[in-house]
Amino acid sequence: MLMDRGVLVRWNDEKGFGFIQPENNVAQDVFIHISVLKKMARKPIVGDSILYQTEVQNDGKRKAVIASIEGVAVIAASATPRSHSHVQSRNENFNNKNKAHYHNSRKSSFNTIIPLLIIVAIVIFGFKQYQEFNEATAIDEVPALTNEDTQPMPMYETKARTQATATPSFQCEAGKTHCSHMSSCAEATFYIQNCPNTQMDGNGDGIPCERQWCS
Repeated sequence: MLMDRGVLVRWNDEKGFGFIQPENNVAQDVFIHISVLKKMARKPIVGDSILYQTEVQNDGKRKAVIASIEGVAVIAASATPRSHSHVQSRNENFNNKNKAHYHNSRKSSFNTIIPLLIIVAIVIFGFKQYQEFNEATAIDEVPALTNEDTQPMPMYETKARTQATATPSFQCEAGKTHCSHMSSCAEATFYIQNCPNTQMDGNGDGIPCERQWCS
């Protein structure tokens, strides 16, 4: 069975899918899901050489239905559990021998448990009394708050820092022109608005990658 070969150019480890760039320079990248690689010894990473077979989906795109990471071992199938009838027989004989001893010791064990329960109850009661005493002492030692302690903390620095962190920063990179090269809708929108030669807005409505990122 012939397999195609390509390079994994994009991979989203959180969502478990990515895209293969075929070795034969086919214009359309091939979609691949982690489920077809579940028997591999490790997860795929960008740059892996992938052997795969594809099928065409209803929307005309190709996806890998059989795939493996070249050079990575395949996890062996679980071994068949060995027969345990001999072990079970030994256990049954052992249990039968111990039944008589269990019935004889049950009565003496019951007589031993009652004093132990009484001792445990006394220890628990004493521990609770000790905790209550420590909590009361800690409350008495709490210092009183002053007006300086209750002054409101400035919020503008935190807000400005949060806004600065939340704003993504992108820059035009050579060769990143297709949706498969993008990592988010925000990045795709930045590229069609600021970078030349992009091919991510086929219908010209200003919304790129509507089937992948900006759906």
